[in-house]
Amino acid sequence: MKKEIGLRKTIEEIKSIIRNRNLNPQQLRYVNKIVRNELGLVVPVVPKELPRYLTPAEIYHFLEVAGSISPKHRLFIEFLIVTGLRVNEARNVMIEDFKSNNQLFVRKPKFGKQRYVPYTNSIKNKIDLFMKDRKGYLWTNSKHKLYDKRTLQYWVEAVRNKANMLDVHTHTLRHTYACLMLSKGLRIEELKTLMGHSSIKTTEIYGRLELGEIKQKYLQFMGDI
Repeated sequence: MKKEIGLRKTIEEIKSIIRNRNLNPQQLRYVNKIVRNELGLVVPVVPKELPRYLTPAEIYHFLEVAGSISPKHRLFIEFLIVTGLRVNEARNVMIEDFKSNNQLFVRKPKFGKQRYVPYTNSIKNKIDLFMKDRKGYLWTNSKHKLYDKRTLQYWVEAVRNKANMLDVHTHTLRHTYACLMLSKGLRIEELKTLMGHSSIKTTEIYGRLELGEIKQKYLQFMGDI
């Protein structure tokens, strides 16, 4: 109790200094940094949890379950896995965004960072069959109205529930894409560009993954899909 009172008093003193000095957040961060360095105070670094990704066997199972719900569910999930797009980015893809050099234009990316991602001939053939010569957006309902983001997220949730893989989310599919790309030999800097990360620090977590024997199975998967 006495310790808490003492700390509370210290907090009030610090608050008083901040108010009297009229320190802005940037100045306060600088002061805190200097104080920590001069006093040798070490802030413990909590290691980031490694991302959950699907193994090749899990990918096949997830796609199989998706197909049992509807062909559209399966194609959408396969599309996310082989392009690495965020759900909202995938939602805004139009058939004309598939360029002839196997590059997919990301129309409305997060952070406004327009980019291209590679696509396989296999996924393009499946998209063409799905679209049946239609133009415009891929993911529309029977009235040709664009699905909202939540509906597309629900498709993934419906599959994970039926597959009894409750720890799988839309970002799990994106993490899986990152593993597929690393298996093909991409460098972290190249992966950052493909995933549209604003900072290399976000991408670097994938460098900590130990894929081991899974690498060859991922490459086999890329050949099958």
